[in-house]
Amino acid sequence: MFYMTQRVQWGDILIWVRVATTFNLMYQEIKKELSKENLTIPQLEIIGCLAPSRGLSLNELANRLLVTGGNVTGLIDRLERDGYVLRERNEKDRRIIHAKLTPKGKEIWQMIMPHYQACIARLLVGLTVEEKKELSRFLKKVILHIRKKDTGWREKEDPR
Repeated sequence: MFYMTQRVQWGDILIWVRVATTFNLMYQEIKKELSKENLTIPQLEIIGCLAPSRGLSLNELANRLLVTGGNVTGLIDRLERDGYVLRERNEKDRRIIHAKLTPKGKEIWQMIMPHYQACIARLLVGLTVEEKKELSRFLKKVILHIRKKDTGWREKEDPR
């Protein structure tokens, strides 16, 4: 049993609880803001991945967002239906489908980003610039450790 073989580190558990609580609180606030534009957070994440690119394969989107291909397909279906995204088959390999933003998708990205950034800034207003940098550094360290240790992912540039 776990409690017999390893001493529970309550400080570690408290960190997990605080990270999870912070994520949930921030997620709910951002979700409220995005709902005013009839967008979900996962849809914004896809638009955000596509915005600086000329298009990405659905597989690449799934990898970047840490979700399944099925999740990406459903999100792309809705974004395409709403006119934000266009799907194109790869000319060299017809099995590969790329998604790219339409002019409407680029427009919503440019329109919503200032509101999204302002929302995040309001949520982090209690932290100094230095504290934000330090928190970001600590969280990145945890992410890299988890990716290396538990999943075998190689340390690489974070696409986000």
